[in-house]
Amino acid sequence: MNYQGGSLRYYKKPSRLAMMRRPTVIATAAVAGLSPGSVFFLTPIAAGASTPPSSGSSIITFSGHGWGHGRGAGQWGQLGYALQGGLNANQILAHYYSNTTPSVVQNTPIRVIITANSGNDIVVTDSSPFTVGGFAFAANAQARMHLNANGTWEIDSTTATSCSPTTTWTALSSSTPQAQAVASPNTTNYATETTQNALALCIGGVPYNYRGTIDGASYNGSERTINVVDVEDYLRGVVGSESPAYWGTLGNVVNTNTPAGSQPTGMYALMAQAIEARSYALSSPNEFGYADICDNTYCQVYRGMAGESSYTDTAVSATAGQVLMLNGAIARTEFSSSTGGYTAGGTFPAVVDTYDGICTSSACNTNHSWNANLTISQLQSDFPTLGTLSAITVDQRNGYGDYGGRVVNITVTGSSGSQTMSGEQFSWDTGLRSDWFTFSGSGIALSTNGSLATTTTTPTTIPQPPATPGYYVDSSQGGVVALGSASVFGSMVGTKLNKPVVGMAATPDGKGYWMVAADGGIFSFGDAAFYGSTGAIKLNKPIVGMSSTPDGKGYWLVASDGGIFTFGDAAFYGSTGAMKLNKPIVGMASTPDGKGYWLVASDGGIFTFGDAAFYGSTGAMNITSPIVGMASTPDGKGYWLVSSNGSIYCFGDAANMGSIASNGYGGSAVSMAAAPQGGYYILSSSGKIYAFGPAPIIQNAYVNIGTIPGSIVGIAAI
Repeated sequence: MNYQGGSLRYYKKPSRLAMMRRPTVIATAAVAGLSPGSVFFLTPIAAGASTPPSSGSSIITFSGHGWGHGRGAGQWGQLGYALQGGLNANQILAHYYSNTTPSVVQNTPIRVIITANSGNDIVVTDSSPFTVGGFAFAANAQARMHLNANGTWEIDSTTATSCSPTTTWTALSSSTPQAQAVASPNTTNYATETTQNALALCIGGVPYNYRGTIDGASYNGSERTINVVDVEDYLRGVVGSESPAYWGTLGNVVNTNTPAGSQPTGMYALMAQAIEARSYALSSPNEFGYADICDNTYCQVYRGMAGESSYTDTAVSATAGQVLMLNGAIARTEFSSSTGGYTAGGTFPAVVDTYDGICTSSACNTNHSWNANLTISQLQSDFPTLGTLSAITVDQRNGYGDYGGRVVNITVTGSSGSQTMSGEQFSWDTGLRSDWFTFSGSGIALSTNGSLATTTTTPTTIPQPPATPGYYVDSSQGGVVALGSASVFGSMVGTKLNKPVVGMAATPDGKGYWMVAADGGIFSFGDAAFYGSTGAIKLNKPIVGMSSTPDGKGYWLVASDGGIFTFGDAAFYGSTGAMKLNKPIVGMASTPDGKGYWLVASDGGIFTFGDAAFYGSTGAMNITSPIVGMASTPDGKGYWLVSSNGSIYCFGDAANMGSIASNGYGGSAVSMAAAPQGGYYILSSSGKIYAFGPAPIIQNAYVNIGTIPGSIVGIAAI
């Protein structure tokens, strides 16, 4: 298994637009997939004579190191010290957290917010008998807890079973006290639970298993779902969600001198992750009042039993109870994906991270050093109140490493004023991977040096988990369903279409969308502007998909013969329209900077144009079902393909985070989308939406086929 690049832990979640601005190096593209072993080199076709760029189109090149805040340990560095530095878990932790001391604590319960269900009723089931609010439920029954305005809870039953969506409920109690709003499995030995006797939280008709109990809580009159679980069982769902479990299989086998016995040296990285995750979780009890910690990257990622594996279970049990102490209390051991080669300092002394740049055939950190090109107009859109940008000035750096270290403070100046902010805030606003960067370019005044800071800034405390993301789903008859934070701005239901709708794309801010029909007709809603269509053009082959440009001011359409049609600011970089294909094109994805795109055929052949790089294909593989869609990673250095049976194929830095086929969900896939937060969604023909990796689970992630005419065809995540 090859895990290339990718961030293991996001320190903050950039906006969708910002994440799309992680460009790759522009180069002539290799095209593969026509036939086994075929490689072609194509030169983009010029659209017209070149003109000098305006100041708004001038490029500012950012060069930097790492991914994340850099405080405490770096997950890639931990792997490097384990595989190449000869350090065990305790030695790794002593390097990153040098002012702490080890200790051991008891296994106590922890209350975890399941953020995907915040604000919604709590629906649970179990393959074995269970109880809710003191009422007994049979195996596979379904129960609901609903918060009343007076703070009590209604306990409901239904004839529906498992997680089947239903709107028919019968009240068993209308005034259950808060303390009794608890769903419990038929065992208290949570460590031995399996999916056959653990509670399942139903989100959008999909079951998600959790050890322990599932409790109801109220926050300002809004429902919160809380998983109460012993901390050691909680960590089983954290470690593999924060670091790839397969790391425990890498390296030479050694005697770990722990209960784990002899293990590959990569296990030390997972053991270090377990100790710092345990310390982090226990460092701030009662942080949210009604809960101790949340389940996403604003705290640390927890996916319940879906995040467990035998390797990470080994790491947790081998380090049972171990924490790090600082000033007499459990240390809040922050960590990030990649430090870039030098930790940020602060609570824990800054240190050189020698092995952050580890790159082997099995695991490679492509975020150790990076480059990103942003236009001045893109930067202006990130700071709209400042008017026309005139200068970017680094005021202070922390003095650790290349460029003078991380940016502590930076000032952005425009025609309407200036704004000084932390380097971390600037990187968040612009979508850069960390606050350790320098820059160069023309069109505005640039100053990169800055003075040496005497202190480092502390990031603002996040008081509550973030709002739920969202996505759109459309149908062949032009129906639209909006889930999570997405809103319906219109549809084509009731309008006679010349040809069926075959796909869709959302605008960068998520406040609009386009639908495309097989004849290339474009239907735009919300803030999605109409830039043109092929509705009046006689096509050789039908349109099968579309992709929007990063700024939302244009789009590409692709036909099944690979013909490309461009509108708005979408540029033409080439097509397969004149080539003989083994199989028809079924989808496309654009690069983060909009200067290239990939096309994918039903046999998984990949065709690349512009700055889209070739990372591999299934064109020469004997796949069992045809490819139906693709999505690119946020940095554009990899892509996923999904087949009709729900299998996932990964190339470049795209990691396999699960699939419909491998997770045993059943059903067929019709499309997929990359989540702005990382990970991906797979859309099934039944209307169920499955989230993998960091992709947030959204309540009601199930399209009721009865409410949307036609067949399900596409998904767009925001």
